[in-house]
Amino acid sequence: MKKTIYAGLLAALLAPAVAAAQAQSPATKISEEQATKIALERIPGKVTSVTIERKRGKNVYVVEIQTPDGEKDVFVDIVSGKIVGTE
Repeated sequence: MKKTIYAGLLAALLAPAVAAAQAQSPATKISEEQATKIALERIPGKVTSVTIERKRGKNVYVVEIQTPDGEKDVFVDIVSGKIVGTE
């Protein structure tokens, strides 16, 4: 009986933490490495960072690339791997 109560309390305490972790880490189908490769095919240069953000209504990898003309961002959809934009 005590084990059941403890398990229930533990689940109640951990549920918000698990939900927060899932909200911060959207489900991805492609890896960061794949997104980097896709972005570099569009804009050659040196990758300075890769993050996940919400852009243009989608969760995307934002791949920042240093080029001779300055820094460029390539938005790669985390599910399809398609480029949804650049800045």
